[in-house]
Amino acid sequence: MKNRILGTCISDRQLALFYTGQEGFILKFRNSYILADGYLTGGLFGPENPGGRNYLSPIRPEELDFIDYVFCSHDHLDHADPDTLRGIVSVNDKARFIIPAAFADHAAGYGVPEDRIIRAHEGELLSFPDFSVMPLASAHEELHTDANGDYLEMGFRFDFDGLTLYHSGDCCIYDGLREKVGYVDIAMLPVNGRSYYKLKHHLIGNMNLEEAVIFASEAKAGLFVPLHFDLFPGNSIPASWIPDAVKQYAPGMPYKIFTPGEGMIYSL
Repeated sequence: MKNRILGTCISDRQLALFYTGQEGFILKFRNSYILADGYLTGGLFGPENPGGRNYLSPIRPEELDFIDYVFCSHDHLDHADPDTLRGIVSVNDKARFIIPAAFADHAAGYGVPEDRIIRAHEGELLSFPDFSVMPLASAHEELHTDANGDYLEMGFRFDFDGLTLYHSGDCCIYDGLREKVGYVDIAMLPVNGRSYYKLKHHLIGNMNLEEAVIFASEAKAGLFVPLHFDLFPGNSIPASWIPDAVKQYAPGMPYKIFTPGEGMIYSL
C-alpha cells in the first residue's frame, strides 16, 4: 500500500484518498501526506481476542515515515491508538500531530513528542502550507467538554485550496452542526448508529445510516463516504444497506464504499 500511495500521481487540483479501515484515511494533496484517525494495529477477532478486528490493517505504522500530519479526532483506541502513534514516531521525525486540546496530554503520554503536538480548539483555523483545517465539535452521542470548555471529540473540515472535505470523527448530529460544516465536496461520516443495547455494552454511538445520508445531501456533498461500518463484530452494519439508503434518502448522490487498502482520486 505504501508504494501505491507514494506512486500515485495527482495534479494540484486533485486529492488522493486511501482507506485504512474504520474511519482511517491517508490523504495525499500536493506535497502533503495526512493520516486521519488511523488505527493500524490490533489482531483479528477470535475466541482469544474478543475485542479484535474483522480484518488486519492494510498498512503498518512503521511504514509511515512519509506522513506529514496525523489527525486524531478523539481518545478512543480506533482513533488515537497508542501503538499506532508510537510506531509512527519511531520512524518519522517530521510528522506533526493535530489533537483536540482536551486530550493532548494523553497523546504526549502515548509517546508523541510534546513539541510536535498541535492542540486543536473548535473554531480556531489551522493553516498549513498546502491546506487549512477548521476543527469542529463532534457529539459522540452527546457533546463532551473538559474543565476548560474544550471538546473531547472533534471533526475536521479540510480546505485543500478550494476542495473541501469534512471528516466528522465519531459524531451524532446536533443543532448547528450543519451550519458549521457548510457545503463540502466530500463528506466522511459514520453510519453504525447507536442504541440502548450498544450503549449498555459501552459502545458509544454515532449517526445512523439515514442521518448520515441526509446530512451529506444537505451539505451538497459531491461524494459521500460512509465510515465506521466494517471493523468490529457487534458494531458493524452490512455494506449492502448503504446503496439502498442513498437511493431512498438522497437519490443520485454520489457515494463510495471503500474496502481496506483501496484508494481513489477525487477531482474538482
